[in-house]
Amino acid sequence: MKKFPWFSLLLLFAAYTTFSWFLIHATAPPLAWIGVLSFTVIQSLLLTTWFDSLKRFVRLWLRSDIGYFTLIMVFALGSTGILVWFKTFGYFLVLIAAEVLTRLELQNAGFTRIQALFLLTLFSLAGLATGWAASENPLFRPTIS
Repeated sequence: MKKFPWFSLLLLFAAYTTFSWFLIHATAPPLAWIGVLSFTVIQSLLLTTWFDSLKRFVRLWLRSDIGYFTLIMVFALGSTGILVWFKTFGYFLVLIAAEVLTRLELQNAGFTRIQALFLLTLFSLAGLATGWAASENPLFRPTIS
């Protein structure tokens, strides 16, 4: 095993902490938090244990005209969503980039898929919890004089 990838794990932690901070200050409803928690776990699973299955599914899906048409429609809908919620999309893009970087670093360090899944999920959820806890702390709230 090579050197432990602390820097990329700290970047992942910081990305999720700032996203959690953003959600708190945007007064996101509980359903949004459930979606973010689901996104966190599903993204970790897709990058580690489900990656080969996902590649096979995409290859099978794109063998037909219906698959390509659906892909184009999803891309158009996604592009519209990106333009409407550009700030939120920026946060998700940072989260995805940080998690992919961390996954590659863990892979290069010789970690198994299960170990990488555990570390990705742990640092991501810890970042969300830290951002939430920091925003609830009165030291971090702005005061009006």
